Amino acid sequence: MQWMNYRCMKKAAFVVFCLAFSFSCFGQKDSVVAKRKITHSHNKYYPKPRIDANDVIAYMDSIGIKHSEVVIKQALLETGHFRARLLMDRNNLFAFRFTKHYMRFSHWKKSVDYYKNWQDKFYTNDKEDYYLFLKRIRYARAKNYINVLKQVRVRTN
Repeated sequence: MQWMNYRCMKKAAFVVFCLAFSFSCFGQKDSVVAKRKITHSHNKYYPKPRIDANDVIAYMDSIGIKHSEVVIKQALLETGHFRARLLMDRNNLFAFRFTKHYMRFSHWKKSVDYYKNWQDKFYTNDKEDYYLFLKRIRYARAKNYINVLKQVRVRTN
């Protein structure tokens, strides 16, 4: 019987400790989370583009990507003009995913090659407007993706 009381007291002490700890950290937790968000967002982008748009356009043209003037806009939009760490560290210019995770490529050209294979598979009617094609196949989840894509300006030298 004494052993049961000791066990119950031990559990009660643990519960009290957890409650006291959570209340003591309650005010601090919010400020820590806020600091993490600020620090994280600060490092979200590289200060300068990681690759040159001219190099990407030249490579697209060399492998025969159709509508490269639209496709380069997709790459710029998805990567924040080649500055987004999340995608540039993965050499993923088009935010391609496998399940819920962004795909990783050994070089940015491999990402363009993947896009070319994807385009060859799904863009079968060369007469179809490419913007309408992207909308029809639901390339992006955002409803206004096509409108935003049309507004992207390509900066070349």
